[in-house]
Amino acid sequence: MKIAALIPARKGSKRMPNKNRLDIDGDMFIDKVLRNLGKSKFNIDLFVSTDDGFLKDNIKTSVNFLEREDQYCDDFATVTDLTKWHFQNVLQDYDIVIQMYIHSICINSSVIDEGLTKMIESPKSNLISIARLDGPVEWTFKIVDDELRPNFPNKRNERSQDLGVSYIDAGQFYIYKKEWLKNSEDNEYDGDCAWHEIPTFQSNDLDENSDLDKLLFNYRYSSNLFSDLS
Repeated sequence: MKIAALIPARKGSKRMPNKNRLDIDGDMFIDKVLRNLGKSKFNIDLFVSTDDGFLKDNIKTSVNFLEREDQYCDDFATVTDLTKWHFQNVLQDYDIVIQMYIHSICINSSVIDEGLTKMIESPKSNLISIARLDGPVEWTFKIVDDELRPNFPNKRNERSQDLGVSYIDAGQFYIYKKEWLKNSEDNEYDGDCAWHEIPTFQSNDLDENSDLDKLLFNYRYSSNLFSDLS
């Protein structure tokens, strides 16, 4: 079975300029993710999709660089669009593609192996990482015009034990079988996908400075827990 890992890392990040070049003590995030993939028990070929010459010159891990067409270098193309395009043009011989991000630095190789194993054994054709919400989704709010508005106004007074547990797309890795990349007509995930739950401290986004503070804190915590984390 042939497995590829794809990390998207375009140059033009708007909310956090140059976020794909971030490092910890001189060690770039993207190198950490690549090394964790390289520690997998599976033989994974590593690919980075980028239009950033800095990354091509400074990534220390042995990796294959994939060039993008202009249409995949703007703010409108989705990462799933990009993954499908690379699969159709370069990665079509792979049976499985795992897509990760430069902010996935808390995901150790054991979790990668667990996700890949679940995908291989599953009858489903794609898998997402999920994390448990700290409370019921029915208790969440949005702030609209400086007013706090409940998302589920009819559920405000229900007890948490009656509402059950909710999960969020953790955004750390997505795993696709060849048939999903070849045949899926849209980019939407639904209840038909497989899933792998990770702890909340391994679920991190990276869109603004406060996200970076949380990510670095969780990375330090994860490093103390997992001996296989780069």
